[in-house]
Amino acid sequence: MPFQDVNNGFYNALVESLGLSRNHFALLQPATPVLDTNNLWNHYFNLIPPEANFIDLVLSSGSQYFDNYKALYAALQSAAGSQFASKVPQNVQDEFADFVLNRPNPPTLSQLPALFRNWAFLRHPSVANVGAQALTNDLLDPITSGGLRLMPYLGDPTATPPVADRQPDWDENIDNVKAELAAAPSRAFSYAQSTVSTDVSNTWAHGRTNVFFGVYRSDRTSSHTSTVFAENEITLSGSFGHVMTFSPVPGPWFSSAGTKIALDNKDVTPPWVKNAAKNWTNTFDPQSGSLARFIASLVVVDSMNITFRSSAKFTIDDQTLITQNSGGGLWPFYNTSSDSGARTQFHFSDAGEMTVTITSLPRVPVVIGANIFTAKDYLV
Repeated sequence: MPFQDVNNGFYNALVESLGLSRNHFALLQPATPVLDTNNLWNHYFNLIPPEANFIDLVLSSGSQYFDNYKALYAALQSAAGSQFASKVPQNVQDEFADFVLNRPNPPTLSQLPALFRNWAFLRHPSVANVGAQALTNDLLDPITSGGLRLMPYLGDPTATPPVADRQPDWDENIDNVKAELAAAPSRAFSYAQSTVSTDVSNTWAHGRTNVFFGVYRSDRTSSHTSTVFAENEITLSGSFGHVMTFSPVPGPWFSSAGTKIALDNKDVTPPWVKNAAKNWTNTFDPQSGSLARFIASLVVVDSMNITFRSSAKFTIDDQTLITQNSGGGLWPFYNTSSDSGARTQFHFSDAGEMTVTITSLPRVPVVIGANIFTAKDYLV
């Protein structure tokens, strides 16, 4: 039995036991503790995932939601045009954008007109009222207001020194994760390789994977060690002290309405700017688009307690290899003992059979998976 069948069987057992959706769930590897809000955003929600049931977050880390979204709005235009852009001089627009970016917290969209009026009365009084009214009118247009939503987050790479973009945010943070997790129910599950189904053809990604870990994180799924592991019986029992689905929504920078107009109007000008770098295909195409899929929610657990036994008879050389590489974590969650709050232990019997225990601490959130939506399902 190939190693991928072992993963597929585990996926099916986990989905069934935890009541997850085959239409959206992906197992994330490595499954590591999340300790702060920046890690939550940068490592998970600001990631555009591949179409895969098993996702290696390290391999996927280059595709960033906010950067791709920002590039999209540089390629969109409103049929009516922006009144603010036509009635307020560019130098005043730039000064106001700098003022907004340097505020401790980004304003909401509805706050922008009054904020501009108060700011401009002191610096450019001749356009204070007309600019505020123009902003109010622009808020009625989804494409124009989508661009305005981004303004408080956009830095200035031409400045000396360059000004970086503001960190994109979501409406909840790590404190919300911990509070919701503490009130979530417990769950237990089991896995027996000889009895579980390995058919994942009816899942959202039809069994595709971009995870190439074997028995240990740096192992290949086709290696001798992984092959021996996969061809012998594996039994697993596990529990989580708490399991929950964490579903924040993007902060004020995001416009679902404006983005959906772009999705629904393929290669139409407007909203698409003709010959722009971004177009419908390289943005929304299901196979190659930079915004084809989104992580809509995370499956978060704590108090992990996983024990599995392999009946494979590992040789002394196999045991040495596994021991030397165990610091990177072992199947099925690849938690390392260096991860704060997580620990992986193992031992071999005299016959060479391996037993592995993976644990994590109470109240330390560990992300094991994500629910992934296509652009069509995500944008409402």
